[in-house]
Amino acid sequence: GKFSFKEKSRDKFVSCLSSSSLPNNEEAVVDSSPSVLVENDSAEFPRDGDLIRLESGNDLRNTGSKGFKQTTRRSSLVAKQVISIQTALSLGFISQLWVDTTSWLVLVVDVKPSLLSGECERFLLKDIVRVGDVVLVEDEAVLDTEFKMVGLETLVGYRVVTPGGRNIGKVRGYSFNINSGIVESLELDSFGVTIIPSSLVSTYRLQVEDIMEVLEDIVVVHEDAASRKQRLTKGLWDAQFGSEYSDVEELENSSDRRRQRRSNRKKRDLDDDDEWDIFR
Repeated sequence: GKFSFKEKSRDKFVSCLSSSSLPNNEEAVVDSSPSVLVENDSAEFPRDGDLIRLESGNDLRNTGSKGFKQTTRRSSLVAKQVISIQTALSLGFISQLWVDTTSWLVLVVDVKPSLLSGECERFLLKDIVRVGDVVLVEDEAVLDTEFKMVGLETLVGYRVVTPGGRNIGKVRGYSFNINSGIVESLELDSFGVTIIPSSLVSTYRLQVEDIMEVLEDIVVVHEDAASRKQRLTKGLWDAQFGSEYSDVEELENSSDRRRQRRSNRKKRDLDDDDEWDIFR
């Protein structure tokens, strides 16, 4: 399809949009100017098109406006140091990301002076200028914004279940667009603990479209979501048992097998007692 580009000189961003997605073939530009989060549902991020840095002339870089590939994982930001461009001072380390589960946008970033302790401060994801070995923001003023955290969730560690009560796993992380904040998929495993390496537990990807709602510490997905999840890694547990199921399903199957063995053993014991009764 055809694409249209329109430069916005102030921020040196261009919007790359498919002409088929524009009404009456009109061109559209994403406004990347900073704004203050007043209400939870008032924070708007661009959904149509990806922001790309216009470095020089017509040199478009596919790494995105923040110097990072556009789709990134939560784990790629957590624990990174945040640096002010104006003063070169450290604002702390990223300790948490907050997601609006109504719009499925990453909106708020938590920073602490130390990875282990310290008072938490917050800024908007859109205040990030560039991501590399460290995260760059314009200045310390990004921490002055006040936030209403109603409706925002951390997601990690949340149980993933179907309306019928089937356990799909737990949220280990998620992937999102670093420019727009749009969450694209969840990463699941058996425990929902990010420090457990994926080499030990099998991990799976589940698209956001499969999610019905988020309750307290629970993500409810469609009944057939389990059949659509995609394996990312195969942990040692699956390698040992040669199972094509998730760790959670394997554990459930193991429990069922143990219950069946106990039932069979009890039945055999009763049969043996009946046989001995013949001779009594």
